[in-house]
Amino acid sequence: MTELHDLTALELAAAYACGETSPTDVVEHLLARIGDGDGDRVGAFTTVSADRARTAAAEAERVLRSTDHAVLPRLFGVPTAIKDLEATAGVRTTLGSTLFRNWIPEHDDEIVDVMTGAGLISLGKTTVPEFGAACYTEPEVSAPARSPFDLSRSAAGSSGGAAAAVGARLVPIAQGSDTAGSIRSPASACGAVGLKPSRGLVTAGPAGNDGMGLSVRGPIARTVRDTAAFLDALTGRTGAGTVHPPRCDSYERACDAPVPRLRIALAQGSVSGGPVDPEVAAAAELTARTLAGLGHEVFARDQAPDPELTEGFQMMFAALVGSRTMALDASSLRPIVRHLRSRSQEFTSGELAASIGTVQARARAWALDHADADVVITPTVTNPPTPIGRLRNDADPAAELAAMTAFTGNTVLANATGFPAISLPLSWSSQGLPLGVSLTAGWGREDLLLGVSASLEEALPWAHRYGEHGKA
Repeated sequence: MTELHDLTALELAAAYACGETSPTDVVEHLLARIGDGDGDRVGAFTTVSADRARTAAAEAERVLRSTDHAVLPRLFGVPTAIKDLEATAGVRTTLGSTLFRNWIPEHDDEIVDVMTGAGLISLGKTTVPEFGAACYTEPEVSAPARSPFDLSRSAAGSSGGAAAAVGARLVPIAQGSDTAGSIRSPASACGAVGLKPSRGLVTAGPAGNDGMGLSVRGPIARTVRDTAAFLDALTGRTGAGTVHPPRCDSYERACDAPVPRLRIALAQGSVSGGPVDPEVAAAAELTARTLAGLGHEVFARDQAPDPELTEGFQMMFAALVGSRTMALDASSLRPIVRHLRSRSQEFTSGELAASIGTVQARARAWALDHADADVVITPTVTNPPTPIGRLRNDADPAAELAAMTAFTGNTVLANATGFPAISLPLSWSSQGLPLGVSLTAGWGREDLLLGVSASLEEALPWAHRYGEHGKA
């Protein structure tokens, strides 16, 4: 028997339209599922906003009864969750830090306004590492986020709580953000779909950009079509001062549009120089063979390490962390955050500008090297989900940064180029762990990326995997 938490976001919307269930029933069911221990086991939520969710569900139910569903947003009344790096008016926002343990903002961030305007109902704030500055999610302010497929394994980061919530079927969709792979790495660890959109496609509002063009907000879901429908919701509003790529009329419809014969590159290896686990490499090869079997022209191209890009990106990332933490008490910060802040004080503004120029040049070189490919396949990260605590190294945060860089592998490429990239759970390790494979397309080609992804979901389905392991 299908339970409410088994339904996708689009299936819930259809069930509302048919009167088979209601936002109130669904919200109560999911809150109970979070409250009975599942949420604690996977560490998905730092704050559950149950009363607000119930109020929003009751209002959504009233609107659904009195309004033509055809004029309502596609995902109206569907539950979701907001990453705890986004300010939410009246709801605790910790930023993953004990310093903000009790902060309750007065205003919503732009992305929260967009989600509210789309009729989505937030169940709470998902767990993040302190200030989003790690590729694992083990903050001091809440429990660590874990892969639903093995509770001893990390959900990665920094959108670890969001991906854990989706993978554990606590919500059908969740909002994430991505500066260096922070949507795609957790999606890979939690058996979910994670899309990092093109630079500028999803508005961050007048004050929400990082100033370097690395960070974007995006969707995490269990299916490609839910991912597309959520992207439609997130791109329903444009912000001033942002360059927007071309936007198709409906990303959801793009999933069903005919996909032309494409040239697809399989780029094995890691720009960070981190060695790629054999099972992870095999997952990328399986994806390439599947796409070749679907009629596409697939060719191999090694991904060589690029220390110039990696070192420049690290300097930019340190500057971002430093800009967010400079006024705070350093002794209260996590060691990795303190280390990154310290590094940001070791270089001049001229040296930072030079590193930005280097990263832009290396990103342009990568784009030119792959200009003959419509889509590029890479491993999402270099290893299967890591054990909790494996990447964390409080005693030597410099070594931790090196380990995180090796683990994330190629994820920084999409942030540096601004191209869209999606992680799909297309393979599974010998231990039953999800192995994400990444597809990257040109700027503004989310429609193409989603069309190819939908064909892979049909050829290599993963829906049956939920419920087979751990709390998924």
